Amino acid sequence: MANEMSSEIAIPYDSADQQRSAATFGMWVFLATEVLFFGGLFVGYVVYRYEYPEAFRTGSAELNLWSGGAMTLLLLLGSMLVAVVDHLIAPSADNRSSLRGPVVRRLVATTVLGIAFLALEFHEYHQLIQDGRFPGHAFRLSDVSSDPLDGRSVEMFFTLFFCMTGLHAFHMCLGILLVGGMAVAIGRSEQPRSLANPMSVIGLYWHFVDIIWVFLYPLFYLVR
Repeated sequence: MANEMSSEIAIPYDSADQQRSAATFGMWVFLATEVLFFGGLFVGYVVYRYEYPEAFRTGSAELNLWSGGAMTLLLLLGSMLVAVVDHLIAPSADNRSSLRGPVVRRLVATTVLGIAFLALEFHEYHQLIQDGRFPGHAFRLSDVSSDPLDGRSVEMFFTLFFCMTGLHAFHMCLGILLVGGMAVAIGRSEQPRSLANPMSVIGLYWHFVDIIWVFLYPLFYLVR
């Protein structure tokens, strides 16, 4: 175990704990910039929601409530699995000869859950586009209101919906690639715990993406 711990120490760190702390701090700094990035969109949502509450309720009624709930459940299950993996692979955890199998299986399951989430989301995108709810020239104002101004307000709801959930979907794609790549790396590694640091920061990223969705779901799907 001591050799495995020392093999993961890189220059200029003095210990594995110091290296892990530095990696975790770097990821938190990155996530702070992501919060600022999403924060501007959330502020825009709050302003337009305050100005056009009825239009937002009308737009929310067009969304599939149960599909959104299923997507939320998928992400929460994925976060639980990632948290378990982070605990199993931590250097301080008990040494197990069968560590690789349980870790890889959980990471693969998380990857599949993420793909299922995107499949549901893209299916909803397809349905909304077919129904004329994509902002732009194809948006059907007459379907949502006889008043063009009210219709444009509903269009703003869908503009925010596609922008914010689309940005989240992009982050989900990155998360799936990272978790899937980590599953492959751990599956090939002779010392899975030497990958505890990258697994820890990837886990933080995955949890961050899930938390963003936990806010998006009620803001868009539960407004009705």
